[in-house]
Amino acid sequence: MSRIVRKYGGSSLRQPEQIKLVAKHIADLKKEGNDVVVVVSAMAATTDEFISLANTLHPNPPKREMDMLLSVGERISCSLLAMALDAEGVKAVSYTGSQVGIITDTAHGEAHIVDVRPVRLLEALENDQVVVVAGFQGVSIHKEITTLGRGGSDLTAIALAKAIGAERCELMKDVDGMFTADPHIVEQAQLLSEIDYETAQRMARGGSSVLQSEAARLAGEQQVPLRIGRTTTDKVGTIITNRPYGCPTIVGIARRDGLKLTRQDVEPENAYKLERLIHSDGTWLCWEVSASKEEGIYSGLTIVQARENTPGLHRCVTVTLFDANIPVAGIVSAGAELWLAVPRDQADEAVRVLHAAFLEKGWLARKNEE
Repeated sequence: MSRIVRKYGGSSLRQPEQIKLVAKHIADLKKEGNDVVVVVSAMAATTDEFISLANTLHPNPPKREMDMLLSVGERISCSLLAMALDAEGVKAVSYTGSQVGIITDTAHGEAHIVDVRPVRLLEALENDQVVVVAGFQGVSIHKEITTLGRGGSDLTAIALAKAIGAERCELMKDVDGMFTADPHIVEQAQLLSEIDYETAQRMARGGSSVLQSEAARLAGEQQVPLRIGRTTTDKVGTIITNRPYGCPTIVGIARRDGLKLTRQDVEPENAYKLERLIHSDGTWLCWEVSASKEEGIYSGLTIVQARENTPGLHRCVTVTLFDANIPVAGIVSAGAELWLAVPRDQADEAVRVLHAAFLEKGWLARKNEE
């Protein structure tokens, strides 16, 4: 018997038919003899609808009240999934984040987990129940409802997996796993079947939507075996472990939208910081991530390397984009990451051009031969 924590995102729970499919997959997992904990996000678009509703009533809604409102979405999902599991003949119980002992600090809207006390969860597992948990939320040390911010349900799943000694934590998405680039942009993007925590964090930090950077960091810190798979097929595509990634060259390219560049005085010794970019004329620029992806005239690209400071990469990236008539607003190396900003309306093409040059044509292999 294995103890498994699975997390399902809102796109996997959009309609009743999808909830039924998830329930069937969980029922199969349970029938194999596993202890199963399921963490769920709010049904797709629910959180955005709640935010829009709040904004019609208040120009700047109080954060405490927003947490009270937004935490409802996940509770809806977990209760509906528990019902669907019962219809499958599987004993199930739904709990809020506070009921399973997710203890946070007092930062409403972006709380951090400080402790997990899964007493009720463990009791339910002992009673042979599948436990369905509302992700993204907890209770503060002052006994207030809190939410964990973007990617909070992934954090909930990872924290619970560590607390109950789960064999693994599986994050089920609407994609097969992590890719060398967004497969919706790059048709030739390759599935990363196994990578290490640090590499996954670099991809997430650069803008990969499959995994949030804080979730990747927490999984590595807690040494929680992490898997990413597709909900519809119930198959895992990417395994994230502490084994060093074996790729000798470029791992992937991630993209982040909604960037604004502002001039700022920065001391040269601070150039290593990831948010800093050097403009082509030598002027220091700082990029600011907008609240909306639609804002900002730039997109940020991160080329994730398997090792730090790949020789010649900085220059070759610049030349490759220049040859494709794509201007670079800023570029800086930071360890095993190369960050650059390009005009947003040319970002898709930039990703395709860079992926073709560095992941499809074996650039570094050819360079080493030279």
